[in-house]
Amino acid sequence: MKILIVVNALKFGGAEKQAIIDANSLVNQGHQVTIAFNKKGELEKLLSRDIKRYQIKNKNVIFASVQLLYHLWFNKYNIIHCHMFWAEKVSVLPGKLTNHKLVFNEHGLGLWRKWYHILIIRFISIFVDKIITSCEATKKVRIEREKINRNKLITIYNSFDNIGEKHSNVTLPDFLKNKKEFIISFIGRFNPVKRLRIFIEIAEQLKKKIPRFRIVLVGDGEEKKKVKEEVKKRGLSRYFYMPGFILNPAPYYKVSDVFVLPSIREAFSIALLEAGASGIPAIAFNVGGNSEIIKDNITGFLISDRDISLLIEKIVFLYQNSEKKENMGKAAREYIKNTFSVKNRINNLEKLYRDIV
Repeated sequence: MKILIVVNALKFGGAEKQAIIDANSLVNQGHQVTIAFNKKGELEKLLSRDIKRYQIKNKNVIFASVQLLYHLWFNKYNIIHCHMFWAEKVSVLPGKLTNHKLVFNEHGLGLWRKWYHILIIRFISIFVDKIITSCEATKKVRIEREKINRNKLITIYNSFDNIGEKHSNVTLPDFLKNKKEFIISFIGRFNPVKRLRIFIEIAEQLKKKIPRFRIVLVGDGEEKKKVKEEVKKRGLSRYFYMPGFILNPAPYYKVSDVFVLPSIREAFSIALLEAGASGIPAIAFNVGGNSEIIKDNITGFLISDRDISLLIEKIVFLYQNSEKKENMGKAAREYIKNTFSVKNRINNLEKLYRDIV
């Protein structure tokens, strides 16, 4: 098949990374794949050389749609697979005018969408052949809040892949190479939704409970400066390490003892998949699709939202019970690799494509 994958940016993010994984895996299965994007970014390094690139040079939806329409007049595809809202808006009109089959991939819960966004997605969904939701939590929002026809929806889980490992040039700091501290990690974007300031309260409490620990926050974003300033103000700098954005954070997962995801909301977290596949237990608030990744008390812990005291209690429990921690990590690795493998996702995508075409 000839497949066009459309995404806003080749910058780091769960949806963007999944688009890259899909593109590479479909090429490996013998399909011809082109990826259309608006903004270049670090993820372009991870694309197979067999994937064609097509840059949509205007972010404005109307002008971007016109450019894509011109491309589609002269390039016929079996499937156009759009990841996220911008790609969906840009692709729907040119896709239908040129008689293409359209698939939308909804990764997030979309709770940020205002009434007019909901009207747009409800309208353009009429013209799409199928909408993939990244988890059952995402599907529920599409049905209940956005009133999308449930027959248009299908859940195909995102997948784990160590896609960036061969590109890694990570040099861990000495305290992680020669680990003598209990390592609590977070890997992802520094934005308000992730509630990273919770780690400051965690550090304040753990000072009294764990002799030696370090909180490693990997990533970048608008909240990073604020978090660093608050850490310094509270005199907690010795407990924190923030190396910035890492293209392949696998070495940081591997030296962690526990992964903590304190988000206000999550759809289907790629970071939770990567943590589990790396063999470390995770602790997350029971929001969105977190319960579809973490098997409570087996591969990690699900905490009632905002129950920071219980979150801290579970961190201390894992510190005090190393055998339980190791067993949970092993269970997480098996569960993630068996349930959320790239093979499973690509098999499901190929079946969906064949059914549509």
